[in-house]
Amino acid sequence: MPEDSKEAKLTVFRLHEDGYADAEGEPLADCPEVLLKLHDYWQSRRGEHAFPARADIDPVDIPALLEHLLLVDVLEDPLDFRYRLVGGHIVHHAGHNIQGKTVRGLLTDGNSPEQVLQAKAMDLGKMVSDLKEPIFAQLRYHSVSSDAEKFLQMVLLPLGDRGRNINMLLAGLNYSY
Repeated sequence: MPEDSKEAKLTVFRLHEDGYADAEGEPLADCPEVLLKLHDYWQSRRGEHAFPARADIDPVDIPALLEHLLLVDVLEDPLDFRYRLVGGHIVHHAGHNIQGKTVRGLLTDGNSPEQVLQAKAMDLGKMVSDLKEPIFAQLRYHSVSSDAEKFLQMVLLPLGDRGRNINMLLAGLNYSY
């Protein structure tokens, strides 16, 4: 694997009154419709709370988005994330299904070519857990299975017990080249 394939450029956008913006205040310019629809659905389910509970989310309501979804358990002591549901679009672009695996497990797997990407997943999951608010992220990286550069856009949305403690993440991912 070429040395530069281990580099990945991550840009994080936080939600403000006028929409998502990066650390320099630059607004999110290009968001795939599938991610906007997921964010709108999450907003509609949270009501007056900071974020909805898992019970408020019903996949039957969003069948067109399922291919792009991740549903992730937030584990404590130590902080970790278990992939509970992994949509087909994600499996296709990742090259394999990580359902049931944890981020820490994938990070320590010496045979895992995605360790750099899982480190980014850990950072993003921790960020959402700490902030207790949604984030949007863009990641440019080299594919682990080819020399192609990939562009991943995602929205990570907290779920929990009525806006207090986060116990799951609902995420939408959209890959392109």
